[in-house]
Amino acid sequence: MTLEFMVQASLAGFIASYLHLMMALWGPAYGLPRLDFGMGIAVNSWSESFEGKPPPYWAGFWVVLMNGVLFGLLYASVVGPWLKTHIDAPPAVLGMVYGAILWFPAQLIFVPFFLKGGLFGLRHSKMAWATAIVVHGTYGMVVGWLSPAF
Repeated sequence: MTLEFMVQASLAGFIASYLHLMMALWGPAYGLPRLDFGMGIAVNSWSESFEGKPPPYWAGFWVVLMNGVLFGLLYASVVGPWLKTHIDAPPAVLGMVYGAILWFPAQLIFVPFFLKGGLFGLRHSKMAWATAIVVHGTYGMVVGWLSPAF
């Protein structure tokens, strides 16, 4: 891997995860529940301060962005090339498949155990899973489109 490859894959993951966060916050604009991943991660990771103040929102937001960078690097170096050998589709579609691959274990493991949202986020909202699939699909589409995987 070259430095150029790493920078491009990281930037693709960063941009995609920012859109992922924004699409989750804008859920009501397209008829789905709002999901605030930044605050969810902040509360889960840092809880309240000794003064009783809520955790810093920027910290949760930053963790989600860095996760997006790591998953962008994983896509560009491993998953994207593997998908390309098994599915004949445009890069954005392969990225959407990757987004769905990320969505499923997130709903089965991360949401119920770490965010205490229940299986597929049903404790948050009956349609939280739908918002989650839309935003993971958006993440994957952008990563697939911008990634230097091919």
